[in-house]
Amino acid sequence: MSTGILINARLGSTRLKKKHLLPINDKPILSYLLDRIAVEFKNELVTKQVKIVIATSDEPMNALFEEIQKDGISVFYGSLYNIPLRHLQAAEKFCFDRIISVDGDDILCSTHGMRLIYHQLSSGSAYAKTSSLPFGMNSFGYTTNFLRKSLANHSHKLLETGWGRIFNSATPTEIAVPFAVQNDLLRFTLDYQEDYKFFKELITALGDKVYTATDEEIVDLVLEGKLYEINESITREYWDNFYRNMESEVGSNES
Repeated sequence: MSTGILINARLGSTRLKKKHLLPINDKPILSYLLDRIAVEFKNELVTKQVKIVIATSDEPMNALFEEIQKDGISVFYGSLYNIPLRHLQAAEKFCFDRIISVDGDDILCSTHGMRLIYHQLSSGSAYAKTSSLPFGMNSFGYTTNFLRKSLANHSHKLLETGWGRIFNSATPTEIAVPFAVQNDLLRFTLDYQEDYKFFKELITALGDKVYTATDEEIVDLVLEGKLYEINESITREYWDNFYRNMESEVGSNES
């Protein structure tokens, strides 16, 4: 049984151009997410039980992701505007039985949470997700069969912003994360210049520990150093754009 950890990323952002390749200490910012996952799943990558894939759209600009591929990491080009369909296409190409979905904007997404999802899917759950971590640190996963069935009536639709809504009729296995914090000040996602500055400060402060730091260590550093002040001013704008884009997608799919 094989699991694909799919990193959803495209280089077409208008607010922050080629954001996943922006440098921090001479490394593309996305490399930190990839390397953290590679450390967490080192054994599974060696035994080929897990494969890390940057799942992107089939557009010329995204070929730049190949510059950061390394052993155990591939780039897959799929559906332009339908992320879950892109996942299914990748699963069929690489023969994945299970998928862990990670947003490429979530540079310090919880690798421990991914591990918990991996175990849950391996134990028979069809759909599982973590919760209660700060925004940008949670992830979710599902079996390929579950994805295929959920996508049956959505394969020709625009599904990018809030695309997980295709699973709304299903009940996921909610995974209790040992360390969790509810704090609306915290937003660990890369969308604006302020977010880039936030991650740059945080990753630099973590140093080499960035690859193994726990969720608690990361959050404590942000709170103690008040690093959340760097990007808190654009939180409202972020959510306004999110819901506006999702409503636009839903409207276009219904027309």
